[in-house]
Amino acid sequence: MFRSGKMRSVITVSLAAVTLIGCAARVEPMQTGDGRNGFSISCNGSAESWAKCYKAAAQSCPAGYDVIDRDTTATATGYGPLITRNLIVACKRA
Repeated sequence: MFRSGKMRSVITVSLAAVTLIGCAARVEPMQTGDGRNGFSISCNGSAESWAKCYKAAAQSCPAGYDVIDRDTTATATGYGPLITRNLIVACKRA
């Protein structure tokens, strides 16, 4: 099948790709229940933190924002935990 060196290279490249995928926060526009513009922000990955989500919220809502919901889940894998972070914000009206 694979030689051990080739298998290590495949695993290393796969892990690097997974790490890079988690580098950017995903920001999706939405409307909140009270009619304000808001955003659903995901910043997943064990190498990331809530700071990336809050930075994306501040960039998306220049007049400020209210946090509507915040959620974290961690799923164990053979390579360490798979962490998902979701932040829902409502932009303050200017």
